[in-house]
Amino acid sequence: MRFRHSWVLSVAFGCMVLGAEATSSQLMAQTKATTPEAAVTKPAEAAKPADVAKPADIAKPADAAKPADVAKPADAAKPVDPNAADMEGEDAVSLGEIPDVVTEELVPERARKAIDGFVLLQDKYQDSPLEDYTDLQEFVDKDPKGPELDKDIKALGFKSVLDWNIAVTSVSVAYNNILDDQTADLKQQIEDVKASKDLAQDMKDRTIKSLQNSIPSENNTKIVQAIINDKDYKEKIKMLESTEE
Repeated sequence: MRFRHSWVLSVAFGCMVLGAEATSSQLMAQTKATTPEAAVTKPAEAAKPADVAKPADIAKPADAAKPADVAKPADAAKPVDPNAADMEGEDAVSLGEIPDVVTEELVPERARKAIDGFVLLQDKYQDSPLEDYTDLQEFVDKDPKGPELDKDIKALGFKSVLDWNIAVTSVSVAYNNILDDQTADLKQQIEDVKASKDLAQDMKDRTIKSLQNSIPSENNTKIVQAIINDKDYKEKIKMLESTEE
């Protein structure tokens, strides 16, 4: 199972939307009970429900390479077998590696500012090594350009880069669901995870929460639809469109 959005989106720089992106945006990829990946560049490739977005990837949800990927709502990793700790090799996955898709209820102005931040990230920080950091906050804390990014994001009205990443992941999730409605598929994945006898309960809880957050609310869908129809933003928001790799 794979999630659609991630860390940008947890890289929206995986949301890093840049890492949730979040996304819209990582998380923006998504997870199936039989098979979540986190990232916010195209806001982290907001992949189809089966592809969990990159929460940290703020770049386009699907393109982890782009800064937007870091922002992307975060690509959720595939659900892990409870015995994954006993696996050997590069494919071994631990529960801690499963990205969380985090979203919020948007308001029009905050949604537009989140998109402005994504555009700024793509234009001004596209050559920065965002992918070298766990999330945007670590980039802010440790990279020479971190303080400048922190100042730019706060100038848009956000408390921090992580606060911005949640907003852009939320926009990315709603936007990509408008382009390709995955609600029914996501709901089925949730039921599959609930019924699974192979996943540990804590993993089930995290996976279900990320899948639920990958389904945009009616409010967020309405706000993002209005932005799509806004001549000043209709081209900007396209930067959050997920792509299949």
